[in-house]
Amino acid sequence: MSKKNLLVLLLAVLVLLTVCVLSANAEDDKIKVGFVSAAFSDEWCHHLAMAYEELAETEYPMFDVTVLDGNVDANIQLNAIDALLQQDMDYIVMHPLPGVEPGLLAIQAAGFPVICVDTVPVSDELVWTQIGVDEAEFGRLQAEKLAEVIPENGTVGLAMNQLGSNSQIYRTKGFEEKMAELRPDVKIIDKQAVDSKTDKAMNLVEDWLQRFGSDGLNAIQCQSAMGVQGVVEVLKAHDLTGKIYVAAQDFTQPAGTEWLKNGETIVDVFYDYYALVRGTYDTILAHEAGEEMPKQVMINPSVWTIENCDEFGK
Repeated sequence: MSKKNLLVLLLAVLVLLTVCVLSANAEDDKIKVGFVSAAFSDEWCHHLAMAYEELAETEYPMFDVTVLDGNVDANIQLNAIDALLQQDMDYIVMHPLPGVEPGLLAIQAAGFPVICVDTVPVSDELVWTQIGVDEAEFGRLQAEKLAEVIPENGTVGLAMNQLGSNSQIYRTKGFEEKMAELRPDVKIIDKQAVDSKTDKAMNLVEDWLQRFGSDGLNAIQCQSAMGVQGVVEVLKAHDLTGKIYVAAQDFTQPAGTEWLKNGETIVDVFYDYYALVRGTYDTILAHEAGEEMPKQVMINPSVWTIENCDEFGK
């Protein structure tokens, strides 16, 4: 090889090494965030988790995010927290399940701010920032719509989220209080947890139809997208679409719009997972700039019906 060619080769290698070093430094400069989902099996929760990755690639390139699945199991979330604490994370963000408080205390003890998305823990020892909504408002908005259509002295069954979860407690409370205010004649005949699982929701509705008959149940309040799916499937199988009103939540697409148009649901209350992720990233950036972590960053839910469902996403 001639000296000239050797020099060219050496320069090329030097440029390549420089690019690699600069690229590595750029990655090192990113803010490393670990997000632990409540459950990939729940469609809305999965969309939320994927939005952390998507927006880090598109709108927030200063973030490097690691997303882990909690699989509706506090023990799995605790293991995920342990794994993230062993990594070089700058922030750990949780969609916490009931029972995960020891892990949140470990996050706090390690010097991280405790950031909770959507749901929050139950603890007097923790200080956290919630990126979320007034969970009771979900139930109130559902009750307002059902109160318009349930017949006199009608009945409602509640297909709730996991017992003890923030969403279960307050979505139930908001619904019960608003329904009692608007329609004191309406009776809640049963309420059971379906844990955001389609099969559990299906089994619950089948049980209700056996116990109360199709004429003994006028409406169902659902507290998760997967719960809605199970309820809708059973009512369709029994030709009860539109005869038993369904108040849905989480408005997953395209199913949410199709259910409204087909009369399989009458209302769907939703808040945008992208708004939650932007709220998370913006709060972290503000903290990086020296601001204190706020107690709450609130995202307003929206109400979707057959009248406006075509406007979703526009």
